[in-house]
Amino acid sequence: MGDDLLDKNPALSIRIPAVRKKKGKRWSIEHARQFLASAKADNDLLYAAYVLVVVLGMRKGEVLGLPDDAADFNQQRLTVGYQLQRVGGQLVHRETKTEESDSALPFPPIVGTALQLRLADRDKDKQEAAEAWHDFGLMFTTRYGTPIDPRNFNRAWDARIVKAGVPKITVHEGRRTCGSLLADLDVHPRVAMAILRHAQFAITMEIYTEVSDEATRAGLKKLGDSLE
Repeated sequence: MGDDLLDKNPALSIRIPAVRKKKGKRWSIEHARQFLASAKADNDLLYAAYVLVVVLGMRKGEVLGLPDDAADFNQQRLTVGYQLQRVGGQLVHRETKTEESDSALPFPPIVGTALQLRLADRDKDKQEAAEAWHDFGLMFTTRYGTPIDPRNFNRAWDARIVKAGVPKITVHEGRRTCGSLLADLDVHPRVAMAILRHAQFAITMEIYTEVSDEATRAGLKKLGDSLE
């Protein structure tokens, strides 16, 4: 029997549905406030780190890699230029990858207060540790001055979520929460791009499209009121 030859590949007419991208989780303003309030009330040594993630939208590696002199309290600016990451099983402290990531951020009072508390705790830990203190020049350290492993930071974040009684999200989603809350507060996307230090505007706009239920409800109410 001869081979049947086809002029056209029938598989070309088959359309495979596109994989829908899952919508990222985020906190409401109340959830974010509840999370930070819980950490502050318990004198959590990572309270300031959580503030930097939620309020300034900093990446986990950037927070853990902050030098202890990164904050200028007179100018109310925080210089972000380093990151702490685990590479090949080793903790590596190095400069951030892009010019957008390497910048000085103005900070609001909640950040300044949190950082001052952190530095005071760091000085206290240094005195108590005495000769056991290892000075790596970092803002956030263990009680003996050593760097905080990113995996331990994740565990502390998750434990704080449980204590605060808020929906579970990752540290990265905490950073995205900063962007979406800026959108809810009608902060201009270009300003949010500068705060989040995105290299591409499209990344900022992707977060801006994740409109919260609260903003959606308010928008629909506004529309309904105008039609009555």
